[in-house]
Amino acid sequence: MGVFNKNDQHTVSASETTIISNGTKVEGVFNCHSRLHIDGEINGQVISKSIVTIGKEGKITGQVEADKLIVSGTLEGDADCDSVEILAGGVFKGKVVSKELMIEAKARFEGESKIKKEGDKKTFLDENLLKG
Repeated sequence: MGVFNKNDQHTVSASETTIISNGTKVEGVFNCHSRLHIDGEINGQVISKSIVTIGKEGKITGQVEADKLIVSGTLEGDADCDSVEILAGGVFKGKVVSKELMIEAKARFEGESKIKKEGDKKTFLDENLLKG
């Protein structure tokens, strides 16, 4: 089954997943249309129109923009997502803007959170990008 997006003429299978394996390090801007599972490290910005999952061994240092973010590993930075889940053992240090924020027992969140409302234009990520 595929999803068709009229804006970019890109077809993505509902089962497509990009995996950053343990031991892999990526720096810069990582932009993807598929689901993303990270067991390695990303330093920079992650932009996804789907679900970003940080596995138990995974780490992102930087910014995440996605429909949904699931943190089992570590995120040090900012997130602008519709839904954020920090699972048991997961660590999130930074700022989050989301419609939903769920923090399980034994998960750790250190930072700020803001509820995303319809029509909100400026987010933590916008502010950081403007600072340069």
